[in-house]
Amino acid sequence: MNKRILIDATTVNITQPGGGSFCVQAYIEALLALYPGQIDVLHPKEAHIRDERYNTIDVPKRNTRQIIKGMVKGQFHRGAEYILKHIEQHPNTYHTIVINTGLFAGSLINQLKQAALRIIVLHHNYEPEYRIASRSILTLFGHTTALVKYWEKKGYIGADINLFLTSSDCNTFECEYGKRENNHVVGIFEPTYQKQSLTHISPSKTAVITCALGDKQNQNSLMQFIQRYMPTFSRLLPDWQVALMGRNPSEHLINIVQQTPNMTIHPNPKDIRSLAADCTIYLCPMDSGGGLKLRIMDGLRAGQPVIVHERSARGYELLSNKTYFQTYNDINSFIEAIQTIHTYIASDAYSRQTIQEEYYTFFGLEQGINRLKEILCK
Repeated sequence: MNKRILIDATTVNITQPGGGSFCVQAYIEALLALYPGQIDVLHPKEAHIRDERYNTIDVPKRNTRQIIKGMVKGQFHRGAEYILKHIEQHPNTYHTIVINTGLFAGSLINQLKQAALRIIVLHHNYEPEYRIASRSILTLFGHTTALVKYWEKKGYIGADINLFLTSSDCNTFECEYGKRENNHVVGIFEPTYQKQSLTHISPSKTAVITCALGDKQNQNSLMQFIQRYMPTFSRLLPDWQVALMGRNPSEHLINIVQQTPNMTIHPNPKDIRSLAADCTIYLCPMDSGGGLKLRIMDGLRAGQPVIVHERSARGYELLSNKTYFQTYNDINSFIEAIQTIHTYIASDAYSRQTIQEEYYTFFGLEQGINRLKEILCK
């Protein structure tokens, strides 16, 4: 019997929206293309996921006693004990396991080594940067990253292959934890071959920002944008609006937006992709946190010119020379970005179709499969 690949997808629910679930879906699809009929996937039991293309293994939630026991043992991964037991009960079944983030891999690494598995760790971001910005309990609510660094380093050093979404994250890991010959920047890509239709779009003089509005890290970036950059946007484009869309905004944020000229807010839209696609410019003002900001892909997929804070441009270096992709880091560069995009939209060169086609050239599923193939199928 040919040995199989075990993919750990228990830390995200791929049926729910979000950057983590999008990324995991994409990598599952790519691995299915490379290893058809050889994939088992560990999913959270409550997600009720079934897919005829691979074997689904349901991982139950931990109860309170198990959570406390796991914390004491340094097992922050919700499925740590279940996964290790599954591997023990299925000897000689797997040759490879794919785990999301070094933090979660760290608490499993020793036992996985004993099972003689090839360990691939997919690093979504540099966890200390992400956890401190979100004031995670693992950082004592933003006071220290020592615990996160310890376990992430352990997962990073113990992995046979480390995969990164951005070169910036890879460089940070190498500076913090040491260089490894098995580091590879694969990036992110679409989880499907299907392209978004541009036929029913009704463009308006609107720039759109989409994100999880209830997220503390996002709220901080949005408040900075509203206070520092919105007056400049309104002055340069007085007949334009900035539409803010996303889940679960606080009452405070809603009130602030409602009091801000040229700005509207759309809480919990039923079809955020279609609503956002009717806007002409995509804005990403997120100026903190690590990893790759996947929402920018929503704009590019819809053929929208993008204005993005340089902190969120990581992972999009292939687009750095494109007129429709502008970055900023202060008022002067923001003014330049606005003027460049506005001029571009008014020119004959402007084409949503062209933006979308170039996006899929760089971030299509086929491109992701090919990049993974170069690394895994040598």
